Amino acid sequence: MANEDLTLQDVRKMAADVGMTHLNEEHLQELLRSTRAARARRAALATGALTYADEPSHVFSLTGGASS
Repeated sequence: MANEDLTLQDVRKMAADVGMTHLNEEHLQELLRSTRAARARRAALATGALTYADEPSHVFSLTGGASS
């Protein structure tokens, strides 16, 4: 779905699908703007050649700072 095609009603349905049923009109407008921005950014990324090695990884340790 193109950004121009995304409507407030679409966003209302998306929000309801994930349980966000108590949003007011202002919140829905914010969600519409942010969804459009996220889609535009995602469309600008060249992701066709990405592999699993391109995914950043984060390593956390529960040892409390002691390394062995």
